[in-house]
Amino acid sequence: MQNIDLHVHSSWSDDADFSVSRLMTIAEKENVSVLSIADHNSSSSVEEAIYWGHKYNIHVLPGIEIDCSFGNNNYHLLGYGYRRHSTDFAEVKRNFDRLQHAATPIKIEKLKALGLFLDEERLFALAGDRVPQEEEMAELILEDERNAGNALLIPYRKGNARGDMPLINFFWDFFGKGKSCHVEIAFPPLQDMVEIIRSNGGIPVIAHIGANVKSGHTDVISEMVKSGVMGVEVFSSYHNNDLRQQLYDYAQERSLLMTCGSDFHGKNKPNIRMGSCQLNQAESAKVEAFLDRVTLF
Repeated sequence: MQNIDLHVHSSWSDDADFSVSRLMTIAEKENVSVLSIADHNSSSSVEEAIYWGHKYNIHVLPGIEIDCSFGNNNYHLLGYGYRRHSTDFAEVKRNFDRLQHAATPIKIEKLKALGLFLDEERLFALAGDRVPQEEEMAELILEDERNAGNALLIPYRKGNARGDMPLINFFWDFFGKGKSCHVEIAFPPLQDMVEIIRSNGGIPVIAHIGANVKSGHTDVISEMVKSGVMGVEVFSSYHNNDLRQQLYDYAQERSLLMTCGSDFHGKNKPNIRMGSCQLNQAESAKVEAFLDRVTLF
């Protein structure tokens, strides 16, 4: 069976660390044979990924992960196998950056209102030409000696309950929907992003549904399918065995495509390893059936 990972992030994503070339060396080490770099709202990695894929004898599938809204929640929509030279995704990226830039000062003020110290000059220096990310805010807050005695941060210290992946856990706990520092952002509707992907010859797949909702997963997907979603990321780092099986049965009954992905980022999600989907023979066959629908480079 092939080792397939269709959901990793390069430094073209604002919240990931590794260059495309470095991702390929990691993929080679992990014996990944098929890789898709699905950067957040960006297709900028595609040509570079294909170049380095040839160097390391790794098949590459063009990918992207788009922030979008559906119902009363935000979701991530994966797009695979789209036309490589489309300019439509550049506009997706511009719109995302505009929304994030507008939200950044509001997030900072919410953090300060909780009594957390954040060195804004260091934050923007750390972000460089990218939009400052919540995980970068978390990193600086946890490092700042002025916050050493703040009880809010105890869970994220090494060895404590949320200290296994402190940066992404901080993001979920402080900036998740309904949390104290959440900022409502009007991401584009899922159906519009589905249309962009499909009009460019791509396949829209809903990402890690288990990371977005706690229950009623298949009910949500059923409504998304009406908007043109064609597949489900069944095998994900965020899905336990029960949810994997539920999604597998659901997708099989409805002839939906199935994909797998680790959501590897680097230091923001240190417990997630590239190529960690661990598919059995039947599961691997379903993912390979999806790959038969796209062009690998």
